[in-house]
Amino acid sequence: MLNNGYKKILKKINNKYFLSPSGSNLEHFSKLVIFALKKVVDSQGDGPVYKAKNKSSIFNVIKKARIPQKAITDPFRILGKLPLYMSGCVKPSNPYMVKNILPLPSFLYLSVYNAISLYMPNAVTGEDAAAVLDAEIACVAALSKLACISPDRSAGLFTFGGTGTNFYAIKIGLSKALPAHRNDGVKDDAVIMDSRAAHYSHLTSLNWLGMGEKNQVIVKSNIDQTMNVVDFEMKVKAVLEEGKKIACIVCSGGTTSNMAIDDIYKIYKIRNKLVKKYNLDYVPHIHCDSVVGWVYLNFVKYDFNKNKLKFSSSVLQKLEGIVEKISKIKYADSFGVDFHKTGYVPYISSLVIFKNRNNLNYIQHDKKNTTPLFHNSEVYNPGKFTLETSRSGSNILATWLSVQSIGVEGFQSIIGHALEMSKLIRDEIIKNEQYGLYIANQKSFGNDVLVRCYKSGLNSEEMFMSEISDDKILKNNNEYFSKFAKWLLENDAEKEDGIALSRSSAAFYSHTGAPVPALRIYSLNPYFNGDDAKILVKRLVGFKKQFDKINRHRQER
Repeated sequence: MLNNGYKKILKKINNKYFLSPSGSNLEHFSKLVIFALKKVVDSQGDGPVYKAKNKSSIFNVIKKARIPQKAITDPFRILGKLPLYMSGCVKPSNPYMVKNILPLPSFLYLSVYNAISLYMPNAVTGEDAAAVLDAEIACVAALSKLACISPDRSAGLFTFGGTGTNFYAIKIGLSKALPAHRNDGVKDDAVIMDSRAAHYSHLTSLNWLGMGEKNQVIVKSNIDQTMNVVDFEMKVKAVLEEGKKIACIVCSGGTTSNMAIDDIYKIYKIRNKLVKKYNLDYVPHIHCDSVVGWVYLNFVKYDFNKNKLKFSSSVLQKLEGIVEKISKIKYADSFGVDFHKTGYVPYISSLVIFKNRNNLNYIQHDKKNTTPLFHNSEVYNPGKFTLETSRSGSNILATWLSVQSIGVEGFQSIIGHALEMSKLIRDEIIKNEQYGLYIANQKSFGNDVLVRCYKSGLNSEEMFMSEISDDKILKNNNEYFSKFAKWLLENDAEKEDGIALSRSSAAFYSHTGAPVPALRIYSLNPYFNGDDAKILVKRLVGFKKQFDKINRHRQER
């Protein structure tokens, strides 16, 4: 009787929730997917964020959360709740969702991911994932070719986001500088050299690797966010003369704001010169944090004279400048790629590539500790090197096929379009400077538009030039800017005629080294057009006027 009881429940669950051995219930799965998609899309609303439903406090979420005693055998009932969970979520397809590096995920990626996930390929071992892992090898080789490094010598791994790419690079750099740390722990000071404009995830790596956050040596950044190479050389010398080791030199291959790319070749030359001068018994590892900028490798072989894709002269000039810088990535020992940033795939899909595959030997696991895995020496077993013991083979294959489907010209067209639209947004803001708007990143490398905001009536350009040299003026203006940004971000995004942009706490650093905050407009939407650029700025000006009016009334009281 007991046996019959559970079998009855099992029968109800199986056909509704799991693929049968023969695949006979695949049509049911297809219906679930279509139902879920339609349910979510039909309820999204017209604004830049998903239409808000009744919001629950965290307390209420915790109070109501429980797993039901009995299985819910109608999956459509569960899927019907999806819009509630989407409330307030970003909508990358909306042209006025410009708050972050948010690409639209490729249909092809999503299709492959769903299909392959049915088979649960763990991308740690070829004994399980088999030919699915060919996609990792192929992706690394193809990206290596774009970066003009030898695919026969390079190697790489998909990992847990851009943080993971930096983590792997710094770990390998630490292994070069302090080979004994694997067994003995980090007993000596080892530092990383980092630009002032670097991403905070570098600090996370120092923390989690046990190196200590104090061992991040900050190099000055220029106003355009690139690393100051004079200060870099001076600080490297100071570190070496103190007897410390340099685990990793981290270059920017496209900062999160303004897409700044460091002079990788100069940094490489300085590193090599100082290795000889100080007679080092190791070579500090150079990693390029290019998780945003990698996509411009698709332009390395673009013929700028013929300009086949007919980009405007200003965008063409910008692309040439970017390519001149990113093409030097071949001088780094490793670089990072976030496909979920500028590769038009969903979270999480990141890849770290090492120019010399022997670098992976520094992190190879001791064979006696990896039993019962990796018995078949004939297959590719990346788990011999990976931090992760579980990796999604579905993501790897879906990413590789998605990248192939778009192709080099596809990426050139999408990214070129984003730059063209960025230029139109800039043009519109310049037309409206009298309302207290000013483009902070006058020297722009990517499609970021960083906007400083001032009280109406002030000369925006004059004010901007003053505040980047005078901390007192900057502080006074920041009080107004912070109030406006807070009001805008809290009151605007959910409106159907709203815009959703973000606030960068450090769009760049002033001449005195102070962070300069700004509103950030960033669009990767291939549907965004010239009319959208005009409407976006018109809405921003309208909200600015509304805020200033509210502010005046408060002051008059």
